[in-house]
Amino acid sequence: MSTGGFRIPLHGVQPAAAQASPAARVHIETPHLVTRSLLASDVTPEFAQWFNDAQMLQGLNLAPLNFSVDGLRAFVASFDNVQHFLIGIFSKPQGQLLGFYNFSVAPQHRVATLTLGADPHIKIGREVFWESWFPLCDEMFDHRGIDKITSRVLTTNRKLLFALIDTEHFVYEATLKQEIAGKDGKRLDVMVLSCFKDLSLRPKKASPAPAHHA
Repeated sequence: MSTGGFRIPLHGVQPAAAQASPAARVHIETPHLVTRSLLASDVTPEFAQWFNDAQMLQGLNLAPLNFSVDGLRAFVASFDNVQHFLIGIFSKPQGQLLGFYNFSVAPQHRVATLTLGADPHIKIGREVFWESWFPLCDEMFDHRGIDKITSRVLTTNRKLLFALIDTEHFVYEATLKQEIAGKDGKRLDVMVLSCFKDLSLRPKKASPAPAHHA
């Protein structure tokens, strides 16, 4: 599950020792989840396996990454939690990594682009993203200097669209016809959904948050 058309930044990878300071990291606890900045130490062989999974890469519209465990640890450590965030969604109390958020921030405009990804081999419900997203949204707006967050979603990605639309945060802005080229060469449409710090620009009505099933 992911946004379409964006590339997770693969350049500028730094050694794990360069990882962002604790003060810069995101850490949010909700009744069923911990949503926090990923650390190099979070990378396990299982994490590397699903990060390289063909199904997830297809949703990201990415070619095979072929990360080794060490390579993925270096990649995770390269995020500075200032302009580039890689944030994991962990279940309580097992600590299982369910998915991630990737933010890229343009500080001069106070905007961020968002990519979402999930372990393709688990059933991740709308309630997981809702429980983690709402407080994370407020964190980015209230403490990270962001005014607008935009996510571009492949129109074929029904599961993610269902997770994002008709919420109290995201607003539909446009559908970009044949915006990107898929890995099979076919042109793909992309839907643009945005979330605003300005409450007057958020949806007037919202569905109630779905019940969380353990």
